[in-house]
Amino acid sequence: MRLPPAETERFYRIWFALLHDVNNHLHLVPSFPVAPGTEPVSPEVTVQVRDALWAHDELRELFISENPAHLPSTDLALVASWQHRLDDLFIIFRSLSNYTIFLSQTAPEHAYGVLGLVSMIEETVPLPLPVYTRAVLLPWGHQIIYDSLLNAYNVVIGPGIRGELQDLYRNLQERVGIITSLLPEDQETSSAKVRSGITARNRKVLTAFRRELAKSGLSSQTLERHVGTLADFAQTALLQQDPPRGLLDLTNVDLEHYLRGHADPAVLTSFKRFARFLLNTGRIDYEVGEALADRLKELHVSE
Repeated sequence: MRLPPAETERFYRIWFALLHDVNNHLHLVPSFPVAPGTEPVSPEVTVQVRDALWAHDELRELFISENPAHLPSTDLALVASWQHRLDDLFIIFRSLSNYTIFLSQTAPEHAYGVLGLVSMIEETVPLPLPVYTRAVLLPWGHQIIYDSLLNAYNVVIGPGIRGELQDLYRNLQERVGIITSLLPEDQETSSAKVRSGITARNRKVLTAFRRELAKSGLSSQTLERHVGTLADFAQTALLQQDPPRGLLDLTNVDLEHYLRGHADPAVLTSFKRFARFLLNTGRIDYEVGEALADRLKELHVSE
């Protein structure tokens, strides 16, 4: 997925004007074109001026206040939003229909949905995805783009690391979701939106739980009963808390409170199967999962 052509043209019009102004102040190279297509410019030159831009935020702010390119206020607002940029080492992990997934490589890890510019992002890197890259992600309204320059590393990622990346991506999807905006106001979501996001992520976990149960040969009726128990637990015990939490954040205390109101032994069985699912699929820290399973055994013994 990439920006519509008109928006891509708009980005490059703003981008070249900004880099031209930075070079006018710092005199890094003999000249930098004020607009795309007016004269050739090498990637090496662009990187040199780009790096100086991000190292001198005062020049970006001066560009906004003086507006030497006579840009409309909406374009200047975009440049102002670039204070929320993200400069990091990423793995370009997967191309989806709405965006390309960038996995950050510094803690805490996140997954970002990024749009391409002239080309799809996977067409601009030297190897098939996943690929290591250094990139600067930029807000573009309520979407994320990059600053047109990807420093991709010509390193082949083997099957072992690919498996770890898949686990990381799944974990981020199910725990926090995909970040599709860098603007602070989009990240400060309403309680209703938070609950909606948690519900969507719980749905992914329950789908995987159902798939795992199906491997054990359970009848569809029994399978759906187990899934239904966990869905009810997520909705009534976790989602209503302040702050609301998802299935992957359950605790022993949550379980005990819920089980006090459910005398049916089948409910306890559902949680045992869920604890085993979390452990077997690496969706929970091993020690936390073992403590959870042990507590479920104790509850069984006490009853």
